[in-house]
Amino acid sequence: MLLLQTLIKMSGLNNLYPHLLQPDIDLWIRFLALHQAEYERFDYDVRIGKGRDVGDIYNDKIRKMAIGLSQRRIDVVGYKAKSIEIIEITLSAGLKCIGQMETYPILYKETYNPPLPITTLILTEQIESDIEPILNQRNYKVVVLPKP
Repeated sequence: MLLLQTLIKMSGLNNLYPHLLQPDIDLWIRFLALHQAEYERFDYDVRIGKGRDVGDIYNDKIRKMAIGLSQRRIDVVGYKAKSIEIIEITLSAGLKCIGQMETYPILYKETYNPPLPITTLILTEQIESDIEPILNQRNYKVVVLPKP
């Protein structure tokens, strides 16, 4: 795991984890060191939803590209033996996470119709103080790994 982390930092590239910023990658690698064995595999940058069609005034190639770019994207989908877990990675869990935890499972189910139940997880370094009671009330699964 340390070799992988070193290679990612040395390359400065984000080929393994599309659309994650380096601080999110660092947090994700710390999570994997503790929890990777709980999962069978992972998908990254998972597109969900229908996206937005720019209309027939554009050619099909442009329309398809616009739809793809406008779809929501899940940071990580983790596959377990009996469930699928939608994982949102953020350094500071705030209001945006609540919206993602509410909508991503619905859109994922509409897009892929998975055979297993869907769960959610927020992976973060900290929780905004006024958001913590809401996360607790809604019983969201949250893993907090403070910055080392």
